[in-house]
Amino acid sequence: MHLTKFADLGLRALMILGDTGAAGAVDPAQRCTVGELAVRTAAPASHVKKVVARLTGMGVLGSVRGRSGGVYLAEDARSTDIGRLLRDLEGDHEVVDCQGEAPCPLASRDCALRHLLAEARENFFATFDGITLGELIDHTGPADGPVPVGMPGLPPNPATPAAHTS
Repeated sequence: MHLTKFADLGLRALMILGDTGAAGAVDPAQRCTVGELAVRTAAPASHVKKVVARLTGMGVLGSVRGRSGGVYLAEDARSTDIGRLLRDLEGDHEVVDCQGEAPCPLASRDCALRHLLAEARENFFATFDGITLGELIDHTGPADGPVPVGMPGLPPNPATPAAHTS
């Protein structure tokens, strides 16, 4: 599966803000501006602004306007479920646009592939259910030293079926 750039940018922004210790911040030094987040995520400020607006509307980020303003993790942001967050950021689009520029000839039928892709999408999101933003931040290693291959250790998600071994 593939995250939209919007959802990817949202997760990265939240992790950056969490990494700075900005949860419930009132000290301007613990806030990040949209411009700072744009630099740290290597994304256009206009895109970051849209993501920040959505996350603020969702209650995951707080913001302070003005000269010493910026955005910060809302008080309860660390307990936000990543599965729910991704579903909200991704929206309701389908994996494949059956009605797109070159519509699928099977789009008017009850296509089994369309159902399987919808199920796969939900299973992808379910992988993140039960994992909080705080866990994601806390299990991300330091910026110095070698980067390990593979995923950092997170507690197993009981909702995810165990991988098959051969």
